[in-house]
Amino acid sequence: QFSPQSETHGPCQLSKAPRVSMQPLKRISDSQRQFLLDGVQQNLRSDGRGPFDYRRVTFELNCIPSSTSSCRLRAGDTELLLALKCDLAKPRLQPDAGHVQVTVECAPSVSVALADSSTAEDWGRRLSVLLETLCASDSVIDRKALCLLPHVFAWQVHVDVLVLSSGGNLLDSLALALGAVLSETLLPKVEVIEALEEGEEVQLKVDDRPEAGLRFPMKQLPLCVTVAQISGKFLMDVTSEEEICAEAMLCVVVDGKTGDIIGLHKLGRGLFDVSALPSMLERCRGTAAVLVQQLDRELSLPD
Repeated sequence: QFSPQSETHGPCQLSKAPRVSMQPLKRISDSQRQFLLDGVQQNLRSDGRGPFDYRRVTFELNCIPSSTSSCRLRAGDTELLLALKCDLAKPRLQPDAGHVQVTVECAPSVSVALADSSTAEDWGRRLSVLLETLCASDSVIDRKALCLLPHVFAWQVHVDVLVLSSGGNLLDSLALALGAVLSETLLPKVEVIEALEEGEEVQLKVDDRPEAGLRFPMKQLPLCVTVAQISGKFLMDVTSEEEICAEAMLCVVVDGKTGDIIGLHKLGRGLFDVSALPSMLERCRGTAAVLVQQLDRELSLPD
C-alpha cells in the first residue's frame, strides 16, 4: 500500500471500497491480446488515440422529466442513464442529516455474463458501493445541510444509475455523470413552520420556482481518472479490451473544484509501478481539469 501526500495539495485517502472488475468475465483471443500489447509498446492504440487521450464524451441533461435531475452520458461505447430524485422524510441514519443512496444497475446488454440476474445484481451492488464511497461520501456531500428539521424532516436523495453498455473506463464515466447530475440539481426552497400549539403538526411551505431553488450541498466535485498499466506503459480512458490486458489499474480521485487529489483506489490484483506515481498523479490532475471545463460548458448550455 502507498499513501502519497503533497505539501501543496494535502493528503489523499486510500479507498476501502471493494475491488470490482470493470469487465465482468469478458474474454479476448491470444492473437487479439498480442496485437494490442505490440501496439502499446509502440505507443499505438487500436482506435488511433494517444496514450492519455480521452474518447469523445457527450451529455444529455434533464432527459427524464419525472426526476429532479438526470443525465444520459455517452463515452466511446459506454452509455449510462442516471436519474436523481429527492423526497422529504424523517431522518434515517442520523437525526440531523439527510440521506444519499447510489444504486447502480447493469442491463444484460453490458455483457453476456450479466444475463444471470444474480451476477448482474452482485456486480451492480459492488459498483454502487464503490461509486458512493469515492464520489458521494460525507467529505463530498454535506448531509447535514440536507436536514430541514432534526428528527422530523430531511431530504432523502436517491441516485439510480443504469449502465446500458460498457466500452471500458466505466468508473470514470460513472463519476462524471454523477458530478453532472449533482451539479445540475436544485432543491426546492422549503420553509418549516413550527407548531404554535400542542398537538398541532409541523407545516411545510414549499417554493417550487426554479429561480428560488437551492444548489445541492457539495463540498467537493470528485472526478475519477483511471490509469492502466500495460506492459510497463500507462494509458488513460482504456477500452474494454485494454482493461483485460492491464496488469494493474489505479483510480485517482481529483476534486474538480480545487484540483486536489482526494482519493486513490486500486482496481484488480496486479502491482502498480509506484515509482511512476508522482508523474501520473500530476497528469491525472491535468486530465481532471479538462473534464471540468467540458462539464462546465455542458452545464452552461440552455436546456
